[in-house]
Amino acid sequence: MNYREVRASEPQRGWEHWVRAFLKIGRFILLLLVVPVVYVLCDNPIDTQTAMRAKLEQLKGQRNELQAQRDKLLRRMEWIKSDNAYLEMAARDRLHLQKEGEYVLRF
Repeated sequence: MNYREVRASEPQRGWEHWVRAFLKIGRFILLLLVVPVVYVLCDNPIDTQTAMRAKLEQLKGQRNELQAQRDKLLRRMEWIKSDNAYLEMAARDRLHLQKEGEYVLRF
């Protein structure tokens, strides 16, 4: 490579001026492209992961509640199918039914 010493007092050639201007614009554009990439790479994924874990725990709690409710309803359905005493109790308490000749006093 040949090196050439340029003094500040010497006028630069026209094409050298354009090359320097093009390099400045190129550096600026490169900086504009690099900054978003660095931001994305340095973004803290721990916050996102923590939020997702909290949501997962919330959903697990909801799932457990729904499973408990489902189990309760399944037990009740089995009692209705098989247990006559449960049916009688449900009819008397919830539906306010009574047998013939019975008097019910409610307080």
